[in-house]
Amino acid sequence: MKGISRSKFRGALIGSAVGDALGAPVEGCTMEEVSSVYENGWELKSGRYTDDTEMMIGVAESLIEKGGFDGTDMARKFIRNYHAWRHYGPGTRAVLKRLKAGEHWEEASKRVFNGEGSYGNGAAMRIAPIGLFYHDDVDTLWDIAYKASHITHSHVLGKEGAAIQAYSVALALRGQREGMLSYLGARIKEGIYRAKISKIEQLLDADRKLLIEELGNGEAAFNSVPTAIYSFLRFHTFSDSVIYAVSLGGDTDTIGAMTGAISGAYYGEEAIPPEWLSALAKAEDEGRKGLRYIEWLGDELYRIKFKI
Repeated sequence: MKGISRSKFRGALIGSAVGDALGAPVEGCTMEEVSSVYENGWELKSGRYTDDTEMMIGVAESLIEKGGFDGTDMARKFIRNYHAWRHYGPGTRAVLKRLKAGEHWEEASKRVFNGEGSYGNGAAMRIAPIGLFYHDDVDTLWDIAYKASHITHSHVLGKEGAAIQAYSVALALRGQREGMLSYLGARIKEGIYRAKISKIEQLLDADRKLLIEELGNGEAAFNSVPTAIYSFLRFHTFSDSVIYAVSLGGDTDTIGAMTGAISGAYYGEEAIPPEWLSALAKAEDEGRKGLRYIEWLGDELYRIKFKI
């Protein structure tokens, strides 16, 4: 498709991993603590990514292997890739344990959080490959985002957040930065998201404290997905957007990952600072599915999508 390059597919996936790795060392920190950690510059401290990227890899692997969404296969990919030291949340750990024990993917996630399911951002953080793969069909994108989210996050607010993030990646991939908020607003169903997305434009010059008060920086999907979209729209470079997202403190790895996915889809792989790519490549060897593997996933999604 004209205007949609392989670089943008790579950029979304690598951008997600880079944002994750930049935010990981300061997850849970205040703005002031983040500033202290990064007072000498915004380098990737360890270059290691977290569960955000590990699960994103599983989504991409399943789409590639199956040529589209297959919930059973995607759940298996999550189980196969799981490494506890990537700092998975307790809800996701509980669901993956149930899946590993043989529960069906449509049922396991319903049994956590007193049967209400999770409305955390653990589905939104990994959803970028679905935004890429279904970028040209918003109805299907929304439906698949909900289904893919349901594997671990069955609460409607967790699913809606993931769908909004996926659509934001798709819009960025298509170059539709202008009008992004209107496109999102026309699609969003849940009131808490509609309210926050509607505030973004008027907050574009706000200070960080007000931004956090209005949009949030926490683990709930509705306190982080709008913030990632805001971080992308406020600036005009990949690095500025991702640095800002992490600078807010709170759930820095996930907000960084989601901002990185949207920004990478818009600007392409070449916009990501080379020193961040080098740090990611150094930290994550090929046995751990590092930079080269993530690049390959982007290439394969592009190849399959456009039948190259």
